Amino acid sequence: MTRAWYLQPARKSGKRAGGMAERPVQRGAIRLLAMQGIEAAHVPNGAHLAGDKIARIKQMAAMRADGLRPGFPDLILFGKRPLEIGFMEVKREIGNDLEDEQIWWRDLLLSRGMCWAMIRQPEEALAAVREWGWIK
Repeated sequence: MTRAWYLQPARKSGKRAGGMAERPVQRGAIRLLAMQGIEAAHVPNGAHLAGDKIARIKQMAAMRADGLRPGFPDLILFGKRPLEIGFMEVKREIGNDLEDEQIWWRDLLLSRGMCWAMIRQPEEALAAVREWGWIK
């Protein structure tokens, strides 16, 4: 039996520390959350920019002017009830800890009473919203 696409292990490369890559973790989490009636919107803060160094610098400057905020969580979640809003930082399964900007956002959101979680596996998204009291 073939495993679901989001459970496939990451391809081996020199850039990955092993385990599931971030993209399949995020896609799997979005799918599992949708099954519970929870909507998720991705915030593309990290981007692979095209062009030479000068072109990438210009693109990054434009993105910052448009509101790019390094470290902002990858997903904004909307629960089934009014004012159920939460944030998730998605990391690959092995390695890759929070960066300083991500810690700053985590602390800010939590200090303002918002729900925040970091996940490394799709199933952890369900555990987080269960802990927040959004699902049973």
